[in-house]
Amino acid sequence: MEISQELFAQQRRPRFGKANPERMQVAFWEWMIRGDDPVSEPEGVLSETGLMKRDTKLKFGYGPYRARDLFKVHFNGEDGPIWTFDRMGATRSELPDGRMLCIGGEYEDYYDPDFCIYNDVVVFGPADQIEIYGYPRGVLPPIDFHTATLVGDRIIIIGCLGYRDARRPGHTPVYSLDLAQYHISEMQTVGENPGWIFKHEAELDPVGNINIRGGEVIQRHNDGQKYRRNVNEYALDTNTWTWRRNTNRNWHQFSIRQEDKGIFVLDRRPKPQALLPRTVEHVVVPCEEWNGVRIVVDGIPVSLRVGVSFIDVIVEGDLPFEKSHQVAEEVRSNAEAAIGRRCVME
Repeated sequence: MEISQELFAQQRRPRFGKANPERMQVAFWEWMIRGDDPVSEPEGVLSETGLMKRDTKLKFGYGPYRARDLFKVHFNGEDGPIWTFDRMGATRSELPDGRMLCIGGEYEDYYDPDFCIYNDVVVFGPADQIEIYGYPRGVLPPIDFHTATLVGDRIIIIGCLGYRDARRPGHTPVYSLDLAQYHISEMQTVGENPGWIFKHEAELDPVGNINIRGGEVIQRHNDGQKYRRNVNEYALDTNTWTWRRNTNRNWHQFSIRQEDKGIFVLDRRPKPQALLPRTVEHVVVPCEEWNGVRIVVDGIPVSLRVGVSFIDVIVEGDLPFEKSHQVAEEVRSNAEAAIGRRCVME
């Protein structure tokens, strides 16, 4: 498949669908998915459809930078994003009939000129067919870092990070995708939901409950938003659309940030191991997160994670508040010394 400069100019931008769904027959988009050759990474494995098998990133075909280079389009701050299937936070669902459905996802972060959060459904058929379905924003908003769970003849989509202005702290978005017509419906739920959750895990049990664990939750904070780790487990009954909280973990959570609200950029991001308390006796235990460390204090696990804007300290059990606060305060003091800037704790 060849794409002319004229066709590229006409079809390069992302756009919402006008129906529920709209079959998006856009040659440039399909060309961006297929490319001339798969773009693979050492830790990825290509499936029979050429799709990168990985949970957090779907990478195939051409990315925006390659397209800009091929079509001689340079950044000018106003030319907007180029449509791509090179995304983070998308979901991939393999169906018994051989189809694979990929939902949403985002390209890069807000500072990138090609940053975009998508709300489409890309279907790979068993014979290497590609179908792209678009939706109005009011039917399915731009969605990323959600989960997609197969329940009978539909996929249930739960949670999202989304654009900052579209988030609704305290609400958990739930959508149903019909696998016959690709029609999407927003589901109205009741009960105790996990809030605006993303990067979580979802698993269907034999009686029709989707069990949710892990991830992060966005909460209101003064006039803004704050991220908190989700420490509880929830279940959504897909027969009654009722949420239930299955645990009640009142773990202490502390967030440490720079007083000037700066970010922990790479050249001065403190190493997690350098932040550990010096006067509180503890044992270091294995941690799977590259930007974190885990310790045990008086038999209670404590996790520490260095993010872009915050350092999170979470006490995963009933450690007294005084001891928990002492651990977090020493982490704050060590962070302050490591970066040479005043840090405050929330």
